[in-house]
Amino acid sequence: MSGPGGAATAADEPGEAAMRVPYAPWRRWVARVRRRSALARAVAAGADPGDRVYLVYGVFLLALVYGPVLWSALAQTGLPLGDRGAEALAGRWSSSAFDGLVVVGLCLGGLVALLAITAARAGGPLWTSPPEARFVLAGQFRPAEVLRRRVVVLAVGAAVAAAFGASALAAGALGVVRGATPNDGATAADVAGWVVVAALAVQLPVMLGVAAQTPRWRTRALRATGVLVGLGVLAPVLEVVAPQVRGVAGPVCGEPATGGVACSLATAPGWGLVAVAGAAAVVSLWSTMRSLPGEIDVDATASAQRTTVATTQALAGGEAGGVADLLGPARLRGRHRTLWAPLLRHAPVVARDLVGVRRRPGPVLGSVLAGTGGALLLVLGSPSTGRPGSVTAVVLGALVLYAASAAWTGGLRETASQPRPGGLLPGSVGRLLAGHLVVPALLGAASAGAGLGLAVLGGLAGLPHDGTRAVVVVASAGVLALAVRGWVAGATTVPAELFTPVSAPGGGDASTMLVAAWLVRGWLTVTALAWMLHGAAGSGTVLMLCAAGFVLLVAVLLVRSTVSRLGRT
Repeated sequence: MSGPGGAATAADEPGEAAMRVPYAPWRRWVARVRRRSALARAVAAGADPGDRVYLVYGVFLLALVYGPVLWSALAQTGLPLGDRGAEALAGRWSSSAFDGLVVVGLCLGGLVALLAITAARAGGPLWTSPPEARFVLAGQFRPAEVLRRRVVVLAVGAAVAAAFGASALAAGALGVVRGATPNDGATAADVAGWVVVAALAVQLPVMLGVAAQTPRWRTRALRATGVLVGLGVLAPVLEVVAPQVRGVAGPVCGEPATGGVACSLATAPGWGLVAVAGAAAVVSLWSTMRSLPGEIDVDATASAQRTTVATTQALAGGEAGGVADLLGPARLRGRHRTLWAPLLRHAPVVARDLVGVRRRPGPVLGSVLAGTGGALLLVLGSPSTGRPGSVTAVVLGALVLYAASAAWTGGLRETASQPRPGGLLPGSVGRLLAGHLVVPALLGAASAGAGLGLAVLGGLAGLPHDGTRAVVVVASAGVLALAVRGWVAGATTVPAELFTPVSAPGGGDASTMLVAAWLVRGWLTVTALAWMLHGAAGSGTVLMLCAAGFVLLVAVLLVRSTVSRLGRT
């Protein structure tokens, strides 16, 4: 037995305290041994020991090349958020873009929390390995002592990534970029304020991801993530409510006899946002540093990490079927739910999909909320009269809608993975596919309708009077997402011909790139067609309708390809 910090206690056996080694010196010794072993293996294999230096140089060079490109794309996405200069209230902390940036921040916060919870199934955010779990974490060293350094790395990395994205979005929204006019006299100090808020607020999703790795706090972390996702979906209501609240608070707080903290937050809400984000960061960092690492299920984390490594190796070999194993089995609820008899006689496939939806209410509801957020992004990025829109927002909205559709097409995915799809049901493969698309179409229509409804309430993209382009973009993206989801269902093995060496223009083999493109073919298709939709929507009504017709034609061809593939199985 040992006390805090590895100190010996009265329960220690004779000689045990003298044999105990502090973790920090032991870790440095192991690092030296590993470094020497790696250099010896490199020399024995005839490799250059300085290859790691070149690897670091390559990563740094890629960051320098593509980092500014990504920053510029995010800044262009933030430009539409600063369109309300006429409604700005004097004394607001970050000019007229405050509401828009808060809305986007809440949406991204819910998305990051969802990704952190998902990472818990893959052995993260705090990572470990099976050998470490067996020989280190299950030995004389406490998990909190071993994992504390990784908590610091995780917190700093998340803060840097959040600050990078927030600086780009805020600079675009406030007009503090080249070629734009600053909104309401905004300066770089306003951008710095948003950077600080993002770096502090991102610690909350990180804490939820770490809490999801502990048996004690996993359920509460899932509930808190649901709350954050719900706030992100309902955030556009701020576009309607906030101006009215400030309209009442502004004149009252402008009187000389009125003062206090409430009025300071009402007329300068940015400082209140900093206070809230700072409090959340303090609580999150304290929990992540002090209490959560000691409660992590290291065996489950190490097992998930082993599965992640195996899945990555399988993906490199052209097999994507292990991704479902990585995410874990579906957690079903409401097992007493049964098939609806009247529907079962006329549409058994639809009845089966409805039972699946009723047995997974949480994931389905979360996917509908995510789909609503994707529809809102599509509306925000769609061009309208006097407003160019944002191609990045349209692409991101289409990708979010496509990701949400994964929870709606479970029945189609399970059917397509069978040795003989639909062999036990009467009718053709086309009829089977049509039946499996009924429930996803209804859920997709509900998500798109909810997103458009919130856009109407917020007066986004010219809705409800001048929102034809936004409606066409959202409808086309929804149809495309479902068609592509059916197209990739059940096809998890890369065709062998793609591994054939292909000469690249600049030299080398391009077959690896072809294999990678095949694995993400659904995402690439949605990205390319969403990009085309935005460009056509900004070029006139006729061209927009032609682009929407082309998207529908592609969707029909994808469905026919799916029917043909399943029929040959």
